[in-house]
Amino acid sequence: MNGDVLTPLAQDVAAIRTALSWHPSEASALFAAAVDGVRGPVRTVNHLIPLTDASARIHSTGLDDALAHNTVPANLLDVLPPTLEAAADLSAEPTRIHELDRERVAAAEPPAPARAALPWSAQAAREAVRDAAQGAPHVTLRFAARTLGMT
Repeated sequence: MNGDVLTPLAQDVAAIRTALSWHPSEASALFAAAVDGVRGPVRTVNHLIPLTDASARIHSTGLDDALAHNTVPANLLDVLPPTLEAAADLSAEPTRIHELDRERVAAAEPPAPARAALPWSAQAAREAVRDAAQGAPHVTLRFAARTLGMT
């Protein structure tokens, strides 16, 4: 992609942490970790994500260039679907990922029963997460929570 490449500095980390406080997504957390200097593979629920020097960079580009690299928003702008459902259907065509269906499935899952305490020691929990990470030196909170059967 053409455009400027920006690398946040140490003083920018505070702003990134502020953004994480109101939008705690895995993607935002991985970016903040990369800016903080974390390097190496990170085990997420679905993927092993490598954090490299490039992970801490922000790429600035124009709309036309961005649309040339990503067909989903380009198709959405061409068609202008009238409903959210139609937009999700159109987005699912090239990606085979229907975000609304994923949300519906997640919403239909029964809540996990409440527990008074974890059934293992802190050391056993660390070992369970470490084993599940399959050698990755870092894991996301969501990966660890799911590994431990937490919601």
